[in-house]
Amino acid sequence: MKFLRGLIFFGVVTYGLAAAAAYFGQGKLLYYPDERPLEDCNLPAGVEIWTEGREQGLLAAAGHNNLLLFFHGNAGSACNWRFLGVNHLASLGYDVLVLEYPGYGGDTRTTSRQQIEVGLNVLAGWVAAQNYEGVSVMGYSLGTGAAAIYARDNGAAQVVLFAPFDSIYNVAVAQGLRFPRALLREDFDNIAALTGVDAPITIVHGAEDEVIPAAHSENLSRKLEATGRDIRREVRVGIGHNGLFESPAFDEFLRNTMQP
Repeated sequence: MKFLRGLIFFGVVTYGLAAAAAYFGQGKLLYYPDERPLEDCNLPAGVEIWTEGREQGLLAAAGHNNLLLFFHGNAGSACNWRFLGVNHLASLGYDVLVLEYPGYGGDTRTTSRQQIEVGLNVLAGWVAAQNYEGVSVMGYSLGTGAAAIYARDNGAAQVVLFAPFDSIYNVAVAQGLRFPRALLREDFDNIAALTGVDAPITIVHGAEDEVIPAAHSENLSRKLEATGRDIRREVRVGIGHNGLFESPAFDEFLRNTMQP
C-alpha cells in the first residue's frame, strides 16, 4: 500500500508539474514573433506605419470608402504583408490596415490573447473615428482568432478566414495534447466568437494543410451553419498551410469575394 500511495503521489505531482508548464509556457509554444522593428521594413510607396497608443501596424490608405483589417499568423510580422493593400486590394476600393500584435515588430510586450484583445479594442476606437462606409476583416491561421474577436465585438461587413481553426483547444487535442480546457489561457475559440456575427463568412483552406488540418474549418463551418450563419467554404486541392495567397488565384478570389 505504501508503494501504491507513493506511485499515486508521484503521478499527481508529475501531472501537476506538466499542467503548470502547459499553463505558463503555452505562449512560447503558440507565438513566434519577428522582433525586427517595423521601422526596418522596406515599405512600398503608399504604405506607412500606423500607430495608435502602443499599438502599431501598416496602413495602405488612398482615401477609399472601405477598409479591410488584416490579421496575420503566429509567425513573422505585419511587414510580411506590406504589399497586401497596394498590390491586391487598392484596385477593389479598399484601404488596408495590417495590425501588428504586441510583442511583434519591435514591441516589447509579451504576446498573449489578453494583450491582443487590448490591441483590438484600441484598433476599434481608431476605426470608429474614421469615415469608412464598410469595414471587413480578414485573418490567416492564428489571425483568424483575432479577426473573429474583432467581428464579434465590433461587427463587420464581411469576414474572410484563411486556414482557420475551430478552436485552439481542439487543435491541441487533435495533436494528442489532452488536458483540462481551463488550463488553456490562449484558447481562441472561433466557434464561440463567430456564432453571433451577422455578416457573410468566407472560409478558404488548403486540403493538404498539416498545421491546421481542413477538418477544423469543416467543423467550424458546420457549427456556424447550424446557428444560421451565412457561410461559404472553399477547400483547395493540393494546397498546404502556406499556399493560399499565391497569385493569380488569390487575386481572382479577391475579385469574386471582396467587391464592396
